[in-house]
Amino acid sequence: MNMSITPTVGNGYYVTHSREGIRMSRRCLSRAHAEECLRNMKEDVVVDMPRMRYYFHRDKIMILTKPDMTDPKYKCPYEETLC
Repeated sequence: MNMSITPTVGNGYYVTHSREGIRMSRRCLSRAHAEECLRNMKEDVVVDMPRMRYYFHRDKIMILTKPDMTDPKYKCPYEETLC
């Protein structure tokens, strides 16, 4: 089982954890939030990430991919026109 809380540039933290062959990662802004996210990744039945939601049952794992609801106007931050 691999897990870590890594400090990043800009006073943030990058949390990673591998559970039953599934690698989960998330960026957090505070150390307390990073520790809470790591605890959720290790212990909870339902793990809610920004783009995915994982349901860990005894005999199966269900992965729900959340839809991308980003306005097309903001999809390409470096372009002035729509992508």
